[in-house]
Amino acid sequence: MVKLFCAIVGVAGSAFPVDIDPDQLVGDLKDAIKGENPATITCDAKDLQVFLAKMEGSAWLDGAGAAAVALDERGHPQGFVQMDPTLWIKNPKHFGDNFQPGEGQVHVLVVVPGHVRVDIGGTASRALKYKLPGRSLIVC
Repeated sequence: MVKLFCAIVGVAGSAFPVDIDPDQLVGDLKDAIKGENPATITCDAKDLQVFLAKMEGSAWLDGAGAAAVALDERGHPQGFVQMDPTLWIKNPKHFGDNFQPGEGQVHVLVVVPGHVRVDIGGTASRALKYKLPGRSLIVC
């Protein structure tokens, strides 16, 4: 088992642990994420989008870094790699065979359909151009 810390994009202080076997699929991780947050995540687990919480060549995010993640026009965290639900957790594209989580790290960013945080730095009317179909908009 490995303990991965996950954070829901757009929800400050939302980091939570998920225990998962490295031989399980990313799709199983989605099920575990939903299981840990039944009141917060009301969509099907298959509809969650999960991303590695680090950019290529950089360190894992911490809680503050995860809270500051911005979404692009498609509703994806900018610069982060989406995890493939058909691949194992231990796949080299994700965590690899010898992954050892560290204290204070966030490993997985979770985008929940219908929940988007957009930091517009301006007016609410300006925010409407960033609203994505089928998603609610939380203006910060």
